[in-house]
Amino acid sequence: MQENAESVEDAQAFGSALGSQGLTAEQQTRGMRSIYWAASAGAVQMVLAGGSAVGVLFIKELGGSDFQAMLPASLMLLLRVMQLPISMKVPPRRGKGFMIGCWNVATVFFALAFLLPFLTGGGQLGVILFLSLFSVAMVISASGTTFWFPLLHDLVPVQMRGRFFGKLRSVWNFTSVLAVLGAGAFLGKNPAIWQFQVIFLLAVGLFVVRTLVIRQVPTGTSLAGELDFAGWQHHIKGLLKQRALVLFLVYYGVLGFFMGILGQPLVLYITHLGFPASDNVIIFCFGNFGMIASLFVAGVLVDRLGTKRIFLTTHLVLCAVCFFVVAVGTMSRTAAMYLLPIALVVAGGMIAASGVAATAQMFHLVPDRGRAFFMSLSWIIIVAGRALSPLCVGGLLGLAGDNWTITLAGMQWDIFQLILAITGAGMLTAIILLRSVQEVKHNDRA
Repeated sequence: MQENAESVEDAQAFGSALGSQGLTAEQQTRGMRSIYWAASAGAVQMVLAGGSAVGVLFIKELGGSDFQAMLPASLMLLLRVMQLPISMKVPPRRGKGFMIGCWNVATVFFALAFLLPFLTGGGQLGVILFLSLFSVAMVISASGTTFWFPLLHDLVPVQMRGRFFGKLRSVWNFTSVLAVLGAGAFLGKNPAIWQFQVIFLLAVGLFVVRTLVIRQVPTGTSLAGELDFAGWQHHIKGLLKQRALVLFLVYYGVLGFFMGILGQPLVLYITHLGFPASDNVIIFCFGNFGMIASLFVAGVLVDRLGTKRIFLTTHLVLCAVCFFVVAVGTMSRTAAMYLLPIALVVAGGMIAASGVAATAQMFHLVPDRGRAFFMSLSWIIIVAGRALSPLCVGGLLGLAGDNWTITLAGMQWDIFQLILAITGAGMLTAIILLRSVQEVKHNDRA
């Protein structure tokens, strides 16, 4: 105990001499500017593969099933669980080097995943080859990403974190939108496999750029990080004692499950409505436009209104979006072309706003001691819901088929409309869980 106390005193003394992260102001400013460039370049590959219509359409072009088309997006979220064992085995002082090494190896597997299916000519062999190599790449990449937020924690001054993360999200969302729109224009209406591969290999090149930039980012020397690493067993037991945090994780995990159905599964629905690849990519991209617009005001609204009001609004608005999209499915393709982007803008905006509220909720509920470990574990639990819903939809479509219909209340429903209607009803029902969530509101002028 005495040694730990002395270590904390040493860390505090060191921090007072060189800043809380052990870096000069000039190093922090230069490092944050580098992070903007690095994150913008590195996000493109992940967005194209699992956060847009491009990855889904690529697997469908190879000849994959609906369930297989949902896997990349889900793997990106589920494989974040790798961060827990890595955070327990790798000391923080080796974090940056470990992260860069993992990203270098993952780059090779990403390139092979996108390149080799072309040699097989598509078909199930090409799909399985792609998914296998992509899964290996994601395991390695996610392992390295364990130390991404600790790197930022040591780099960004406490008083600048809100502005920094707001700018960071805006920059990489803007870059991702440009990349997705460019990909849609390049693919056209009847794309070939090689066109998808050109897009993804360019994205891999940007992934390499991120790694090269991160190498130049200065690293903090937080002694407290070593103490947090040493006490991870205590942190796991401590999580179970944080009742408000556990209740929030359960609540947002359920909400995330329903929000996930308004993500990648909509790509399959847009295809089902008869839209070509280029239109599909552009329509789905409107969700990113909604996110960008929402990020400019979401933080202010969370501070002024509180997190529970944002969550309540998310339930109500996304419920309306679900039934709106159900109605669009009964209209002509021309009408759907105008109405679906509106639905996606609204859905993207509310999902982004709820994400900002969830971040505020997390920073309020997570204890200071072991914050990095608690945050990693909590986000893994939270994203599990959004990761599982595309898999459930893909599995259901595999069992029932895209052309399955049922007549209810004198109206014929296809499988997608039924799923969306159930999602809308689920959004309303999940409001019950919101009662157990603690209110967080930071706009206390007094």
